[in-house]
Amino acid sequence: MSRGNVAGLPQGAYRLYHPEAVSQALDEMAVRLTEAVGSCQPLVLVVLTGGLYTGAWLTQRLPFALEIDFIRVSRYRSGTESGQLEWLLKPRTSPAGRTVVLIDDVWDEGMTMAHLKQWLTGEGAQQVLSTVLVWKSPVTHSLGSSGPDIYGLRAGHEWLLGCGLDLDGQWRHLPAIYALSEIEPLRPAGRDSR
Repeated sequence: MSRGNVAGLPQGAYRLYHPEAVSQALDEMAVRLTEAVGSCQPLVLVVLTGGLYTGAWLTQRLPFALEIDFIRVSRYRSGTESGQLEWLLKPRTSPAGRTVVLIDDVWDEGMTMAHLKQWLTGEGAQQVLSTVLVWKSPVTHSLGSSGPDIYGLRAGHEWLLGCGLDLDGQWRHLPAIYALSEIEPLRPAGRDSR
């Protein structure tokens, strides 16, 4: 696979999906999402920061009324034990009685989405659908989630860049998806290394 024409990509990066493949996957996701929730005017919650691009690109393809809000959580911030969410931004729109579509960039272990689904259900959401651009190879965990409700592309357990996916906060803006054969974190001068 090609490295692509992106200057400065980390050593070992190769293009996994071209922009055209990403666009086609988003088109197909939009069709499936329209079939699932098109008549109920859902609340779309974009999971920041990774879901920003998928959220924007996917909602542009949806031919029905919807409401958009944002949600931001971290599982690892400030040494938080994996699996416990730290809220950085809760949605301003109530999910009570609504069909909610959660949009993120990647389903890795699925724990963040599983926790968000539980929270939204507890807040009174009628239905919650998880939607991601990339579903990595299935991983089982204690919350019992088997995978996203709607996804566009599949990948293994490589580290991914582009389309919202990052390495040390960089490369989210790329229109293609790249994989890294090895991870060597970037640490720009002045950046906290924790």
